[in-house]
Amino acid sequence: MKHLSPTLRENRRYVLARITPPDFESDTRELYYAVSDSITSLYGDCIAAEVHAATILREGEYVIVRCRRGRETELCSAIAAIRSINGTQIRITAIATSGTIAALRKKIRPKEAATAITCTIDAEEQSGLLYADGKIDLIRRDMKGQELVYLTKDDMEKFHATTTKPDGI
Repeated sequence: MKHLSPTLRENRRYVLARITPPDFESDTRELYYAVSDSITSLYGDCIAAEVHAATILREGEYVIVRCRRGRETELCSAIAAIRSINGTQIRITAIATSGTIAALRKKIRPKEAATAITCTIDAEEQSGLLYADGKIDLIRRDMKGQELVYLTKDDMEKFHATTTKPDGI
């Protein structure tokens, strides 16, 4: 079968989005269903058919979603409206839009290496991860479960927190 020339092909746009929390596990099919349901609930079946969204690629915390040219705004707003997949609370944020997948792959940041630390805040031991740029992901555990708290060096100084690392923060 002969391919269509570029002038006769349907123009598409690709949207790069970040999934929070980064360790959320799902396959592209579940993401596709979530995006499709979100577009349909926001705009209806006719606009959903015009958007023609498809999940192309998932790399770590990033996902690339395809749509027809001119319908990027509908896709981005539908992506932002997704709050949970399979009962897991998530947030998906659109980062960039492009005409090629290669351009979006350049914008995907590699996962940063983190060092495990233990912090003392208000005489309570807390475990966390320290990144090279000074950000700290504090994992706060209590009887209700655990929650992730994001801190910076300034926040740590404000709380008068200390770490068990010899050089401090």
